Amino acid sequence: MRIDIIGAGSLGLLLAGKLISSGNEVRLWCRSEQQCRELTSNGLTVSYEDGGAAISVPGDSFSAEPVSKYPQRQLINPGDITLITVKQMVLHNDLPEILRPLQARKAEIICFQNGCGHLEMLRELLPQASLWAAVTTEAAKRKTLTEVIHAGRGEICIGKSSHPINKNELNSQDLNNGGAISFVQALAAAGFNASLSKEVDTIIYRKLLINAVINPLTAIWRVPNGELLASPERVQLMKELYTEAVRVYDACGITYEKHTWEAIVEVCRATSGNISSMLADVLASRETEIRWINGSIVNMGRQRGIEVPLHRYIFGLVEGMTVRER
Repeated sequence: MRIDIIGAGSLGLLLAGKLISSGNEVRLWCRSEQQCRELTSNGLTVSYEDGGAAISVPGDSFSAEPVSKYPQRQLINPGDITLITVKQMVLHNDLPEILRPLQARKAEIICFQNGCGHLEMLRELLPQASLWAAVTTEAAKRKTLTEVIHAGRGEICIGKSSHPINKNELNSQDLNNGGAISFVQALAAAGFNASLSKEVDTIIYRKLLINAVINPLTAIWRVPNGELLASPERVQLMKELYTEAVRVYDACGITYEKHTWEAIVEVCRATSGNISSMLADVLASRETEIRWINGSIVNMGRQRGIEVPLHRYIFGLVEGMTVRER
C-alpha cells in the first residue's frame, strides 16, 4: 500500500517506521529540510521504552520530502491514502495553502488530530475528499529527528464523523471504505491494534473530555499526569472542569460513558509518569492545542447558552503562556 504521511513528529514517525517495516511504501512529508536530509541519510528508528528490539529502516527504503511538494506529487503520482498527523495549529495555520491545489481531487485522508474543528475545516477546503477521523491511544515520544520511542501500546480507531453534516458523505462509511479497510489491515500487519468504528464520534468526544481535564492542568502546574492526583485540591479542580464539560455535552446531546470521571482518574494513574503533549508544548514555548480542546468546550457552551467560566479561564491562561512578547 502506498501511504503518504504528512507530519514527521512522534506519531508520524511511529506509524511510518512500523508500516515501512511491514512492507508498505511510505512517503513522509516533513516541515523542515533538515529532517528530510537526516531521514534520507540516517534512516528511521523505532525504539521501545520497555527494552524491546528496535526497528531500523534505511533511508533508501522510503522517501522524505518537504511538505510543500506533497500536492505536486499527489497530482502526478497519487498515493492510496494520506495520513495527517500534524497538530491542530499546524493543520489550521500552515496546511490550507499547501492543500488548496487538491480541491478537486477525490483523495482519501485520515486525520489524527486531538480536539475538534479540523474535520469541518478540511471538508470546506477539500470538498471532494473522503475524510476519516482517527483516535489513538498509542504513546510515542520523538527522541531525535529520525528516532521515535514507542512508549506504550494503545488502540487506533478510524471512522466517519457524522456531526459536521455533509450530504455527500452521509452514507460514505458504508459505500466508500475500501481504502480505509486496506489501511486498517496494513496497521494490523504492522503490529497495531486498529479497527474501523461506526462510533468514532463517541470516541472523539470521550478523548476530548479526558484531554480537556488532564492536559491544561498538567501544563499550568508543569507536572506529569499522575501528579494531578497528588492533592485533594487538584482533584477538586479536575472534577469541576469535568462537571462543566458534561453540562455542555448534555446540552448538545453528545453521548459519553457513565463512568467517564473514573476513566479520567484511571488515565492519570495508568500514565502517571507521562508528560502530556500540552505540557511538552508549553515547556518548548510552542503554541498548544488548547484552542481545539478546552476552546471547543467553550464554543459548544456558547452555542447552547451554557456558561463554562472555568474552561474559559483555563483556555485564556494556557493560551497566554505561549504568546510571544512584542
